[in-house]
Amino acid sequence: MSTNLAALFPSINLLTECPVNIKENVHIFHNEFNNTWMTVERKELTARDYALLTSLFKEIQPTLFSNDSISEKWIQFLLKSGPSPLKEDCDIRIIQLHLKTDDILKSDLNQAVQAYFNDAMQLIFISTHEAVLIEQKASYIHTFDDFSSFIVALESDFFLKVKIYIGKFHSTATLFSSHFIKEKEWFNKGLERNHAEQIYTMEKTFPINLIEQMSDEMKQVIRKEVLEPIEFDMELLQTVQLFFENGFNASVTAKKLHVHRNTLQYRLTKFQDITGISVRYFDGALVSYCASLIASEDEDKAHN
Repeated sequence: MSTNLAALFPSINLLTECPVNIKENVHIFHNEFNNTWMTVERKELTARDYALLTSLFKEIQPTLFSNDSISEKWIQFLLKSGPSPLKEDCDIRIIQLHLKTDDILKSDLNQAVQAYFNDAMQLIFISTHEAVLIEQKASYIHTFDDFSSFIVALESDFFLKVKIYIGKFHSTATLFSSHFIKEKEWFNKGLERNHAEQIYTMEKTFPINLIEQMSDEMKQVIRKEVLEPIEFDMELLQTVQLFFENGFNASVTAKKLHVHRNTLQYRLTKFQDITGISVRYFDGALVSYCASLIASEDEDKAHN
């Protein structure tokens, strides 16, 4: 595997001991199987590369952004089951931010969060590409649209490109780190498998996890009944996938595909004629959506 990784990432450095000094311009990963470490320059990793590596290896989190005591307490609480930094138990949720820009300035993101959320969110940097917003449950709960507008504001006003994962509320009195680590894992899978999304949730990443848990026998049934008849036509599969993800809204789906609505209708009809499955009904759409995810999974495996 190390030879393959070296071919993909020329800057990779394999180590038998964990490096003491963590540089700002590298990621450090721990291979727990053979107890070795590797460093890779951040500029060589795309979001997909990063998601893949973090799914295979444990990232050693740098503390260059977390030198203040409050940030360090939150990191200990979220990642290592440390005590809650809050004085009283309450319900909180974590909004994860994946930062696509290498030269992100902490002050810029702090300014953006303060301008948009005032004091409703606390920003904590975890690593050079990761930060979290901590939201306490209150009378007003920020919505999906709020976070969508926040992303637009980051891009237009601060030229920052981010993807986010909206977590669920849990009590700080519970084993909160286990909730966060699971959400972090789901976020990484979403980044790896569904690149087009900007906002991820449990609901959006659940189908990806469902496909991963599906038996090989069931996957083979879907390949035989859906994928083979359409000859793994990725254009058709992308069409039915977006039609499902956009709530069977033809206008929105056509807009996202950058095609005329008549073209969309033609593709959906063609898919039904070949497979006998109508994606206009939920049961047919669900099977077709699973087929599109299996095809993407097969394609990723073929390229790796």
